[in-house]
Amino acid sequence: MLAFFRGDLACDALLDYIDHLPSDSAFHAAIAEDEEYAEMVLAEYGDTPPGPPRLTEFGPEVRALATVVDKLSHLISIQIARAGKSPPRMDNYPRPVTALEKVRRRRRFEAHENLTARLLRGRGANARG
Repeated sequence: MLAFFRGDLACDALLDYIDHLPSDSAFHAAIAEDEEYAEMVLAEYGDTPPGPPRLTEFGPEVRALATVVDKLSHLISIQIARAGKSPPRMDNYPRPVTALEKVRRRRRFEAHENLTARLLRGRGANARG
C-alpha cells in the first residue's frame, strides 16, 4: 500500500494484488460484511451462484475436506433412502476448474451440437426427435 501511495505502484497493479488475496483475508471478510457492497453486487449480477474456488486455494487439506463432505452427503442420502424417503439432491463440494477441463467440456459440447445437427438435418428447424 505504501508503494501505491508513494506513486511507485499503478492502480491496476494494486487491484491485481487485491484480486489475488486469499478468500479468508481481512479484506474479503470486510467485503463480505459490507451490506452496501452486497446491494451493489446484487444490482449488477443478480443472484448468480459463486463460481468454483480458485486453484490456488484448493490445497491438499481442502481437497481432503471436500472428499469428506462429498462422502458424508452420500451417506446422508443413503440413510434417508433407507428410511423410505426421497433424499434431496446434494451437490458435491465445488472443485476448481482448469483450462484443460474447460477445453474438454467445450469440445464435448461442440461434438454433441454437431451430432445433433447431423441427426436433425432435414427434419425442420423446430423438429425434435
